[in-house]
Order: sequence, then C-alpha cells, then structure tokens
Amino acid sequence: MIPGIENNSRLVGRQRMLARLKGLPSSGGALLAMAILAAVTVTGCGGITSDSHKPLQVVTTTALLADLTQNVTGDSADVIALIPAGTDVHSFQTTPNNSIEISKAGVIVSNGGGLDDFLNPMIENAMSDGAVQVIASQGWASRSRSPDPHYWQNPTIAVQYVHRIQAGLSAADPNNAEAYRVRADAYAQQLLDLDQEISRILEDVPQSRRHLVTYHDAFGHFGSRYGWRTSALVSNDAGEVTPSAITQLQQQVRQEGITAVFTEPQFRSKVIDLVAQDTGVEVGTIYSDLLDGSAATYIGMMRLNAENLAESLR
Repeated sequence: MIPGIENNSRLVGRQRMLARLKGLPSSGGALLAMAILAAVTVTGCGGITSDSHKPLQVVTTTALLADLTQNVTGDSADVIALIPAGTDVHSFQTTPNNSIEISKAGVIVSNGGGLDDFLNPMIENAMSDGAVQVIASQGWASRSRSPDPHYWQNPTIAVQYVHRIQAGLSAADPNNAEAYRVRADAYAQQLLDLDQEISRILEDVPQSRRHLVTYHDAFGHFGSRYGWRTSALVSNDAGEVTPSAITQLQQQVRQEGITAVFTEPQFRSKVIDLVAQDTGVEVGTIYSDLLDGSAATYIGMMRLNAENLAESLR
C-alpha cells in the first residue's frame, strides 16, 4: 500500500452507500441516494465507465490540486475540482452534485493536513468500490512544526504532491501508468525550475525587508523555503481577527519599517486596509490558491506571488 493512497475496495458497495444516505432528510436523502446509485450503476471498478474508450474520471477537492493533476493526466483523464478557483475553502458548502461527481470518479485527490478534511465524510460515503483516494500531503503534518496545511507554497513539496498523484493515477489506470510517469517527471522538473526562478526573483528584496505580512496565515512553508519571516492577522483556518493580533501586527510593521502588507483576493478585509492606512504602508495581492488570470495555474500563481513581493518590498 502506497502511503496516502487508499483503495476503496474494502467498502461493501452500493448497499452500504444507500444505508449511509438513509439518515438524511427523507426528501433530499432519497433523491440524492437515487442519483448516486444511478451514477455508480454505470461505473465499473475504479470509477471508470464501462466504455473503455472513455477517459478516467478524477475529482480533486481544490482547483490547485486539479491543475497539478491535469499536468500528470494530460488527455488521459477528465479532472474536475469540487471547490472552484477563487472560492474560500474554509467557507465552502457542499452540494448533492458533489457526491454524484465523487461517485463517478476512479481517483479522488485531496490535500489533507486539515485543509479539506471536512469533505472526508462525503468522500467516504460517495466514492465507488475500487476507487483510489490520494492524500497529497500525506506525512507532512507529522514532519512539519507548523499547523499550516498549505504545503504547496514550497514548490519542492509540490513535486512530492505530483508523484503521489502519479502513483494514485497509475493504481487506478495501469494501462496509462507509463504516460503518467513521463508527464509527472517532466512537470516535476518544471516545478524545480520554478523553485530556482522564485529564488532569483526574491534576490532583489533586501534581507531586512524579507518579512511577509499577510491577512491569512497560509505562507509559512513559502517563508521556510526562501528564508523569509511570516506574520498574519488570522490563523491558517481564516478565523476571526483579534484586537491583540491587530496591535501586534501594527507594532511589527512600524518597528521593522515594512513597506507593504499582503492579502488574498478572497480574504480582502477592511481590517488589513485599516492596518495599512494606520501604518502608512501599501496593500499588495498574494495568492494561496488559483484564481482566473495570471494565477490560473500553480506555476503562474507562484511566479506572480514572487514578482509581487519583489515589486512591493525591494
């Protein structure tokens, strides 16, 4: 068994799925059960449809994981994300359609580490017999001294995500295993090149200014990789801002001569604007997940973050 990759053959199948759904309210539960049963009925082992010419169906929890996965699958699979790009994962609300998509999938990819664990009950209830579940960050929670689950902010960890995804795809679709390996190796090299590119971009920032101040605590692994300090107003689960956190951040900005603070578009807050106004600094944009435009891919997002930091802090 590959760590972080789980085959669902231990589940009993459609009967157990329906039994779990009986606990739902009668109207919605019955409709959802019928929809998922219909989806599973036309699905073979591993979630691959009975038509062998159809590509493997893959569901990821986030748009970023979908991008990493698509770079490995190429045209060999259809990849969809449950949480759309630009959506705050911490406030995402599931729908019955999410369960239907999971029931059709041969591979389900999640991040783990507490980021998307709230989706686990739905995934376990809806995934079909023989489907493969990949936990991309498997092992990092125990190795990291930080509770921050945004491990992909370090591109070298993203490389490990890619190889774990490759292993899961190969387990579900062995006929395309060699193609997955070739694409994964090529993409992993692109990520290692990206890592070096980010280092070069950040060289323009003086050591004294290498302190990344953000609204949301999602950049600790970025800081660790590139030798930056990081501070944030709210925890990695985007909880409430406390007065003490605001006061502490204002003091840090003033004492260290920080010239810019950063926030993600989905977390744009009046609080960070007030901190910036009170301390006389700029508010820059940084991304922890994908968004349309220049941040529509993982590589594009990471490059844009580095460029924004260098532009605002050098």
